[in-house]
Amino acid sequence: MRLFVTIAGAGLIFVLSGCAVRIAPGHVHKEAVQQATPEMRKEPEAVIEEPKSVEEETISAQKFEEEQNVTENIVSEGEMAVEENEEEEVQKPRFPRSKLLASIPYRVTMKTKKFAFSDTGFLNRYDNLINLQIFTMGKPTLDMVVRLDEDEICVGSLCNTKHGFNQTFLNGAYPDTLVENVLQSLPIIGGKNLKHTSNGFLQKITSKAYVIKYKIWPGNIYFKDIKNGIIIRLRKLSK
Repeated sequence: MRLFVTIAGAGLIFVLSGCAVRIAPGHVHKEAVQQATPEMRKEPEAVIEEPKSVEEETISAQKFEEEQNVTENIVSEGEMAVEENEEEEVQKPRFPRSKLLASIPYRVTMKTKKFAFSDTGFLNRYDNLINLQIFTMGKPTLDMVVRLDEDEICVGSLCNTKHGFNQTFLNGAYPDTLVENVLQSLPIIGGKNLKHTSNGFLQKITSKAYVIKYKIWPGNIYFKDIKNGIIIRLRKLSK
């Protein structure tokens, strides 16, 4: 079966199997003819890439693998460095040259010439130092370090000699060892006026510079200088 198309002056004539059909000319049919022209129906030419040789494909694959290996190595090294830093932060002790003997929670009340507070804290005892930490609303408000083998007491980043600490915060007439003895529940001022009790001891010492009452009993440390208004009191808390 064949289809012949001829254009007549009055319109289009389709001839199919010897039968002729005339289509009246009209605006719609003219547009259809225009859309059917070769210029309007021309499709873009396809771009045909030349196939790569086996050698080129092998080189490309090797290059991609090398780049991927380099990226994986960089990521792995970065992850290892982060893990090492985290381990160092976790394992690094605060006092690397000191051995922790005990860490006990206390209710701490302190009144000095520079500050006064009453909050919970920890008395950390090491073999060569004492660390008293006080917390208010979960945040550290006092971090005091008393060196037992050195002439130094630090409050935060401020360090001083033991005598300098007494002059600044307590009383310059106190012996240099007073603070460390109180925090260790030991007699003060050479054991002057020491009286043993059924569960601890008591000292009452009076001089021109101070009037001290110092008492120790299980779970409690009580030091008060009535004349100068100095108080150091620790009451052990149950864990």
